[in-house]
Amino acid sequence: MLHHVLTVEDAQGFRNFLLNNMTYSLGRSLENSIILRSNLVSRQHATLLAVASKKSSCFFRIIDGSAEGKRSTNGILINGKKRFSHILSHGDEILFSKDTKAVYQVISAITNIPKTNSSQNQISESSYPQFNNQSFDETKPFRFSPLQAIPEQDLSTHVHKTVNQFIASPELNPQPIIELNLVGKILYLNPAALSQFPNLEEMRINHPLLQELLVQLLPLVNPVRKFFMREVIINDKVFEEIIHFMTWNEIIRIHISDVTNQKQAEAIISYQIHHDALTGLPNRKYLHEHLVETIEKLEHKQQLFAVLFLDIDRFKLINDSLGHSIGDLLLKAVSDRLKNLLKQGDVMVRWGADEFAIVAKEINSTDAVVQIAEAMIQALTLPFNCDGHELHITTCIGASIYPSHSTEVEGLIRNADMAMYRAKAEGQNSFQFYVPNMQEQSFQRLSMENNLRRALENNELLTYYQPQIDLITGKIVGLEVLLRWKHVSLGSIPPSQFIPLAEETGLITAIGTWVLRQTCLQAIAWLNMGLPPIQIGVNLSIKQLQQKDFLSCLQQILEETNLDPHFLELEITEGIMMDNVEEKIVLLNEFRQMGIQLSIDDFGTGYSALSYLKNLPIDTLKIDRIFIEYIAHNAHDRAIVASIISLSHSLDLNVIAEGVETQEQVDVLRSLGCDQIQGYFFYKALPADEIETLLRAQGITRPNRIEPA
Repeated sequence: MLHHVLTVEDAQGFRNFLLNNMTYSLGRSLENSIILRSNLVSRQHATLLAVASKKSSCFFRIIDGSAEGKRSTNGILINGKKRFSHILSHGDEILFSKDTKAVYQVISAITNIPKTNSSQNQISESSYPQFNNQSFDETKPFRFSPLQAIPEQDLSTHVHKTVNQFIASPELNPQPIIELNLVGKILYLNPAALSQFPNLEEMRINHPLLQELLVQLLPLVNPVRKFFMREVIINDKVFEEIIHFMTWNEIIRIHISDVTNQKQAEAIISYQIHHDALTGLPNRKYLHEHLVETIEKLEHKQQLFAVLFLDIDRFKLINDSLGHSIGDLLLKAVSDRLKNLLKQGDVMVRWGADEFAIVAKEINSTDAVVQIAEAMIQALTLPFNCDGHELHITTCIGASIYPSHSTEVEGLIRNADMAMYRAKAEGQNSFQFYVPNMQEQSFQRLSMENNLRRALENNELLTYYQPQIDLITGKIVGLEVLLRWKHVSLGSIPPSQFIPLAEETGLITAIGTWVLRQTCLQAIAWLNMGLPPIQIGVNLSIKQLQQKDFLSCLQQILEETNLDPHFLELEITEGIMMDNVEEKIVLLNEFRQMGIQLSIDDFGTGYSALSYLKNLPIDTLKIDRIFIEYIAHNAHDRAIVASIISLSHSLDLNVIAEGVETQEQVDVLRSLGCDQIQGYFFYKALPADEIETLLRAQGITRPNRIEPA
């Protein structure tokens, strides 16, 4: 169940409205469901329509003007854009005038709020009621908050207004007002008090509204402190009491307000501030406050506790290939599975994106932390079924321990995070404790990012080329471009270190454009040397395909370098094709119309069936090395490769096997009818001058399959 909340802000402050499945009118007229307190808005400025939904009870559409179609004077702006009609989403800001606006929020139900007393900002049964709109029953248990003394100079506008209302017309005041003396005798009840609390006259000082009041009040009263406040909770309703002690006649006057709806709205908003909307878990703000409180309680103790950071490996690939909706389902499934492993007192939060943090209490040793991490890793190795997709994931976990690794909140969080990144560097399903030199390693990563940003300017990036060999002729018939980075002081940096960093930082788009241009220039340089033309493959990143101007940029590079597009092959990984397939097919067809060759790289590692290939305008399919590594000894891998080759040939596709390293692999692939191979058995990736030597030595000729039309 979800709550729909509209928070309206005007010159008089904030108001929260819990929206039900109905129609609301908004405007300055008193006849509106929600009154906008400004002369700058129209009498009937906007209308909120509840629309039935299968996924939730309802959602809301806002319309400019009245339900009868009369538009407002100013109109409405939704997130800064003028709209006549708009379906509201969580977080949308609505501007009615320069002094009146509102924010729409969709928040999890109060009944789902965890019950805990571990933070003053966390809602609990002992702090607030379970607001269920039951009828009032004065015989049910009640409780009250401590009395707050308020210096007169610090009185809020609300208190002043309440007191002044009594002075003006106590009999007509809609809020209950009670006067009593210092021995507890009731001197006055206004009509509202008699109506709302009919047992007041009978129960008098024993009524829940008045119980313990004198005990709390009398030790505090003095000539300076005359105003006080407390809350009384009776039968799931919250009443705020503003208490005025009038020293001149020793009379206590109490103004009573039902603030149940206000407290409910505050509870919902507080819950949202401290919880993740997707998983329902506490968020990083809650984690920080929880750790502060935990450390304060352990200040004079030696009790250990651990902070663990957990990250889902290659989660971005799942998001990019299957879409964010599947990614969201996976995150919820992961959080549900991990929650089952928590012990009493442990806390789990969603730190952000695909990262979770766990505070493990009552830790006796580091071995206990290792056992927790191993249990989490093991639990996540079981497959997840997300909307029909069977997903297998791995994870990496880092941990810091109080007080060994830090006695401060920020230090514990930072060190656990660094340990997690160290675990990721070790490989999938890894766990690492924080060690002191990790901060230095983190600095090195930041330094590498800065160096990578300057690598293009300093001409430190190089294009290498790995030959592709025809299995029948044994000749080089194509090349794949592979990037190398030779730093002026750090030396050669492998692609496995800097390519993921380039993807993460977005530098891959600039680097990818440079690689395309450099490849085309090199191809033209070989032609000018008298060498026959040869097809060259360049890998594309998903971020390049997402560039709005990528097509025009590619066209410009081909025109500037004057390279025949038939000799350029763009390699796209299978995972990239699985999200927005129709949109990607349109883009691939545009490449084909330009004359560019297309191939699917790393085939077999994605999340699709072979049948989807028939819809793609591609020329070549490259079988991923994981199927080639054991092909000579594993019948299952051999059967998969045979199926891929057979299907590809039926679709008139060329097949290249990647990662070929042994004669046995070559023999099996030749027997299965594979067209070409690529790998260390023949050649590793080589610089341009060595490729030139190879091409001259074999007198390479252009394959028939890439003849220009």
